[in-house]
Formats: sequence, C-alpha cells, structure tokens
Amino acid sequence: MTQFEFYKSFQFVWELLIAEGLFLFSMKKRSKFILRFIVGVAACFTFAYFFPTLSESSIYTILTFFALFGFTVMVCKFLFDENLVKLSYFAVAGYTVQHIAYQLNNIVTAAMTGGNTRVPNLYGSNFSPTFSNPFFTILYFFIFITVYFFAFYLFADKSSNQKLEIPSPVSVLLIAGLLIVNIILNAFAVNMFDTAPAIILYGTYNIICCCLGLFLQFNVLVRYKLRHELQMTSLIGRLEKERYSAVKEAMETVNLKAHDLKYQVLALRSNSVLSQAVADGIEDALSEYSVYAFTGNDALDIVLTEINRVCQTNDIRASYIADGSLISFMKDEDVYRLFFNLLDNATEALLKFPKEKRTMGLRIENRSGNMVSVTVYNYWSDTTLVFENGLPKTTKARKDIHGFGLMSVKKLCEKYFGTLDILVADSFFNVNILFPGRDTIK
Repeated sequence: MTQFEFYKSFQFVWELLIAEGLFLFSMKKRSKFILRFIVGVAACFTFAYFFPTLSESSIYTILTFFALFGFTVMVCKFLFDENLVKLSYFAVAGYTVQHIAYQLNNIVTAAMTGGNTRVPNLYGSNFSPTFSNPFFTILYFFIFITVYFFAFYLFADKSSNQKLEIPSPVSVLLIAGLLIVNIILNAFAVNMFDTAPAIILYGTYNIICCCLGLFLQFNVLVRYKLRHELQMTSLIGRLEKERYSAVKEAMETVNLKAHDLKYQVLALRSNSVLSQAVADGIEDALSEYSVYAFTGNDALDIVLTEINRVCQTNDIRASYIADGSLISFMKDEDVYRLFFNLLDNATEALLKFPKEKRTMGLRIENRSGNMVSVTVYNYWSDTTLVFENGLPKTTKARKDIHGFGLMSVKKLCEKYFGTLDILVADSFFNVNILFPGRDTIK
C-alpha cells in the first residue's frame, strides 16, 4: 500500500469526518441516529478503501477527493434531516478546516526535515515521516487537535441551531471556491512543489486562503441572519403600529358607547324602569369596557387596558406604578410597541406557572438627574434560560419567527438613547430600562 492509498483510505477519512462533525453536530438528527452513524462511518471507510487507485496523477487525485467528499456529504444527508445545500455548505467548512490542519502539518514537517532537499509528501510512493517517527506522529495529533479546537471555538460553535436558509447562489459560489482551493489547486501543488521552501510558501498561502474562505462563509451567515432579523422587526413594527391604530380607534368607540349606555341605564334606574339588581349588573358589565388605566399617557393607557383584561381572564395579579407623563418624549406608536411587547411577554410567560405564582408589575419612575426608569417584572423560576447578546433566546420551536419582541424592545431603547438590562433574580424575570428623560432627548 502506497502512502497515497493509506492516506485516502484511512487518514483522510477520519480527518474529514471529524472536521465535518464540528459543524454538523447540532443539526437535526434523523431517527435511530446512533445506528445510522455507525453504518455511515463504516460506509465512508469502506468506500475510501475500495475506491480504485488507478493513477496518482493530479487529475485522478482531484477525482478521488471529490468522490470521497461527495460520499461523506451523502452520508451526512443519511444522518441529518437537513437540506442538501445546507449540509454541503457546512461540510465544505469542515473540509476547509481539515485542509488547514493538513497544510500546517506539511509546513512543520517540511521545515524540520527539508532544508532545500526533496521532501516526501502524502501523495508519494513512500511513507512520509508522519507515522514512521513517534515525534512527528505526536506533532501530527497536536496540530490537528489544536486546529480543530480553534475552528470549533471560532466558527463551528456559531453555527449551532442555525435555522436560516442559506441563499443558494452564494452557497454555490463559496462551495465551489473552497473546493477549488482544497482539492484542485492542492492536487497540482503536491506534484509541483517538493522542496521545503516551496511547500512552506505554498502551504502558508493556502492556509491564508482557507481562513479567508471560512471567515467569508460565516460572515455570509451573520449578514443574512441580521438581514432576516431586520426584516422581521420591521414587519413586526409595522403590524404593531397598525394594531395600535386599530385598538385605539376601537377602544375610543367602545368607551364612548359605554359612556352613553351608562347614562341611559342611570335614567332607566331613576325612572324605575329597571330594578336595582338588573341596573347594577348592566353597569358592572359596561365597566369592563371602560378604559380604567389612567397614567397620563394615552398609548400606555391602551396597553394597560389590553393587558388588564388578559390578566383578569387568566388570574394574573398585576400592579402598576406608572407616571405616563415621564415617557411623553416617545411617539405613541413606540410607547405601544415597547410596553405591549414587555407586558405581553410577561403575561404569556406566567401562563406556564400555577395561578398562585402569577404575579407581574410595571414601574415608571423619575430618577435623579432627569433619568426615567422603566421596570417590568414577572415571576419566573426557570433557571435554564439562555442569553445571547444580552437577550434571552426564545424557547419556542420556530426560532426563525419568534424571539423578535425583545429585539424590538432593544431597538426602541437604542432609538431613545436608553439602556436595556435583563436579568433573572430571586424567582423574578426583570427588564430594566433607563432613559435620559424628555429634557435630554430632542
């Protein structure tokens, strides 16, 4: 068995599978995953071993490694319930990491054994020093473990639970570009460069290209994630503005009608047309449709009225100490968006707890130095809450369409130069916002 046959049949396969696993471990797994994993890994080694070595020319080497990589992608599809483009995207990232480690190992080996003489390479007829010398064997494992560790820390961990669809044209270009660097150019370089200086120079250049490719891959993901979040928050903002206008109009109409009906009931009571009990019952029913939140801010009154009805229906104890005039520097639709998101999140969170635990509240207070403090709190006993960029990650299944309420809150705080602080302490979920005040914001 030549070095090339050994490398493509055993060494390359496990290097590639581990590197791909760094990026794919968090993907949605198919049923009976452990059994599928064993079968898949065995199939990869079997395919690599029996793939014929008809030539060690550059062209046939390219064909060989394309075939091996393509087979691992098919195995990934067998293991994970994800679309093929997404799996290929992250599998190429894994291949790139493997290639960085491979080139770094070549550079170090060449520097230690070469000088200006010919250096045995992985594709040659004779074995390279990697497994024929204990020192180089230990060095090989150290290099690969180190590279894989940093790749996971810098890139792979960021791909966890990546739910966004990757744009196909961009994916094809990135996948093609990195495969050209990883397979095609390397296959020609191996047969062209066989002295230590040439190997070190080409390897360094190749590592830089691979690192830039990885950064580009994950920069694309971040950009599209931010674009998706921006689209969602803009859509939510528009819908909330429309909701505010509709709710305000409806409440004004209902309150006006309720006000008129109260006087009619009063007149009927005074004329003894209605009995005392019937009149009292009608007035109690009408009172439910009256705006009974008076904070000095109309938009906040509308939010609290909506939330109060939800609280009454679901046995939630809510308390408010709110001077609405303190937030008069905010637009009405922004007041509605901010407080509806905060209070709606609080009421929704409380529904998972027993009725005796359902407690929430709001405080809007003036702080020294013309600062406005906003605090929304609710009972919360779940200590497993995970935070990302200062915001708790949504616990709902569809993370691509949920979790934007607090993002909207954060953007509104930034719009009015406020600070947002969210923490869980003493069995309460606390949202603390500090605004500079109306005299500061122009």
